[in-house]
Amino acid sequence: MGKKGGGRVIMKQMGPKGGGMMNPLADMAQQEPIILPTKPDSTTTYFYPRNQAYSMNYKNNSNFNCIWPTYIDASKTVKEGRRIGKERSINCPTVEDISEVLQDMGVRHVMQPFKGYPRDVESRWDNPGRVLYDMTQMERNMELRLQQLEHDDDDDDDNEEENDNDNGNDSVPNLDDDDEFVVTQKSVWKIVSGKIEGMPGRKQRLEEKKRLEEEEKKRLRDEARMRAVVSKKTATSSGSKKKGKKKR
Repeated sequence: MGKKGGGRVIMKQMGPKGGGMMNPLADMAQQEPIILPTKPDSTTTYFYPRNQAYSMNYKNNSNFNCIWPTYIDASKTVKEGRRIGKERSINCPTVEDISEVLQDMGVRHVMQPFKGYPRDVESRWDNPGRVLYDMTQMERNMELRLQQLEHDDDDDDDNEEENDNDNGNDSVPNLDDDDEFVVTQKSVWKIVSGKIEGMPGRKQRLEEKKRLEEEEKKRLRDEARMRAVVSKKTATSSGSKKKGKKKR
């Protein structure tokens, strides 16, 4: 600031008392430091069944195949790592969903919930984890399921033998006895994806997620309503003030 007097301009320095220099970072130094959350251990592993935690050899074992949630995620693109068709995929599957399906099928596996899929960067913090399952046990399980399905179809055909003889139709596909039933990784991904929707754990998780979202929306509506009421009261009180005459 400056003051004019006698054709001169007197500069007056503004600052703290005592003549000391102000530190622009003084306020920041008084704030509490930001503590980042601890990075989870990517080697954390859960075994199913749990009693095989010390006997299950899944490392460097060709019988254990990997499935990432991104493989069967309908919200991901092929470039991001989806491995099956979008119509056979499911929205936002988790490693817990995949593990629940494998437990229901009786297939032993290990779950590593903090691994990040290298091809999908977002999965490293948004939906991490992977599952390693015993492919040999999966093939044995699928063979039993196929045999049971054929057995059920044969029973149905025996009950409807007369109708089948009349029209010559057969609902059971013709399978050669010499052909061996082979389970591929892609078929496993499709089967797991198709069973996730009916798992009780996923249903409970989605219901809880929906409940939290509704609570958050309600909280935001209440806050917006309160802000509107406060601003309305402020505008009313300021408009009702009467201007008085200035005193001399």
